[in-house]
Amino acid sequence: MLTLTSVSAQQFEEVTGTPFKDFFYSASAVADFNNDEYQDLFFTGAIDSDNDNNVDVTFNEFYQNNSGTFAVQQSFDTNAVHLSDVKSIDFDNDGLPDLVTTGLSYNDVVNYQQYYFKNTGSGFELVENIPGRIFGGLNVFDFDHDGKQDYALNGMQYVEDTGFTNYLDLYTNTGNGFEKTENWMPGISNGDFKIIDINNDNELDYIVYGFDADQNPVFNIYKNTNGNFVLSQELSVVNDGKMAYADFNNDGFLDLVVTGQDADYNGYLAYFLNDGSGNFTENKIEGEGVDGATVQVGDLNNDGYYDFVVKGDDENYDAQVKIFIYQPSENNFIKAENTGIYNLGSGGSLQVFDFDNDQKLDIMINGFDWADPDMMPRTKLYKNLTTETNQKPNAPTELNITENGDKVMFSWNGASDDKTPENVLQYELSVGSEPGKSDIAKYVVTTKSWYLKKEALPSEIFWSVKSIDAAKVYSESSEEQTSLLSVSENHTTKIALYPNPVKDIVHIKSKEKVTSVKVYSISGQLVSTKFVSAQSVDFSMLSNGIYIVEITLQNGQKITEKVIKE
Repeated sequence: MLTLTSVSAQQFEEVTGTPFKDFFYSASAVADFNNDEYQDLFFTGAIDSDNDNNVDVTFNEFYQNNSGTFAVQQSFDTNAVHLSDVKSIDFDNDGLPDLVTTGLSYNDVVNYQQYYFKNTGSGFELVENIPGRIFGGLNVFDFDHDGKQDYALNGMQYVEDTGFTNYLDLYTNTGNGFEKTENWMPGISNGDFKIIDINNDNELDYIVYGFDADQNPVFNIYKNTNGNFVLSQELSVVNDGKMAYADFNNDGFLDLVVTGQDADYNGYLAYFLNDGSGNFTENKIEGEGVDGATVQVGDLNNDGYYDFVVKGDDENYDAQVKIFIYQPSENNFIKAENTGIYNLGSGGSLQVFDFDNDQKLDIMINGFDWADPDMMPRTKLYKNLTTETNQKPNAPTELNITENGDKVMFSWNGASDDKTPENVLQYELSVGSEPGKSDIAKYVVTTKSWYLKKEALPSEIFWSVKSIDAAKVYSESSEEQTSLLSVSENHTTKIALYPNPVKDIVHIKSKEKVTSVKVYSISGQLVSTKFVSAQSVDFSMLSNGIYIVEITLQNGQKITEKVIKE
């Protein structure tokens, strides 16, 4: 257990005039949704629409960042959720982050929904809604190493004739939508989970805490063994909070920071150091615990090491926002005092990101203002005033690729940064079918290597890597590599669909005979189309949007291609 001294070093200043709503029960997602190199914000939640100090309408909103100034880009008064989560996910690999949201609406208190929103480049278009969860969360990852982003959903769900259920579902991205694996792993509510690589073997493991299906609190670590999760460690139970991960101590392995309530329902805050094999040691921070809490990590003082921010309610039910700065010489954290940040409590979201591209991490907080007599929520943005500078990291210079059975292994070295140690850097891997593209894979990994299944790849790929420092600053891309793979001849069959985009007729050009053609919506639903000939499809009756065309050839090969209907 640690006793912390305080430091008055980290200062923030509120940014006034922002357009953010004062959301109740919110979640948020940060991403560069329009590829202009500025981070945008999407909020789920609910609002007080008639200003009577009572929440009454579920309402979601997208805020575009225009060179450091936010503006409302799109509002959602239907297909909106609160008590929810939202994550950005490029589910069609077109380079524009899409969205998955889950939660409930005041329109129907047991109508828990998930919504898929396609990013059009100027906003979001609903493409599917399916049953969802509350009091849980979403994680995005590529579990099957095919380059397409999958996700998992945790929390509570109401099922007719059954009642409330609680488990973890996997949604595997097939390229034609998502395939659900129900009850993939034991789930929780009122807690958090992460799917991350805790022992650097390039396989994703499972960390979960909260209330299990029997309403017992748990905190369990599962390691990935040959594609199956095996319970490896049981930690002191926690609930009613969140966790985040980073390599705090520069040993090359991911550590954890965890907030919430302990077994006696007292406020809890601890960080867990990873021994390198995926086993964690608790370092409890006494007297600083908060519940109804959330936590985010990032280098807040530009010294190259990850710090963290936590927001929630203390034992007196007072709102608290606390910043803890990592001390590399002592291998612990010191609490920052007089930060300039107003205390907001539970019922909201927290983001640590650089909104104005000055390479300093800023903070957005949303939550209940318990000091307000009406106990209303607030949403506030704070600019980081640190005088410490931070430079972009350097991209890796030594990129290698090897084939090992059904795996194509990517590895790299040579990345560096002015502040962040090499072990602490994270990386964005981009893989494309043509130069400059990332249509096969593009996502962040926490190791200096990754692999993709060979069956998911064409015979020639183009790939590059960016480094990411602890302040979430990206390097330029490494020099793009061209790699030829020993994939089967069957996999390299060339298909051409034209014109694309299309207004009416799509023609299919193939050396192999086409035996069948199916057209799916982006959410995976088979749609009715008219076939002009065996290799021509009439799209004229379809609404505008993106469709997946599945072509089966005489040799049995199935090929999928995206077609845009205009």
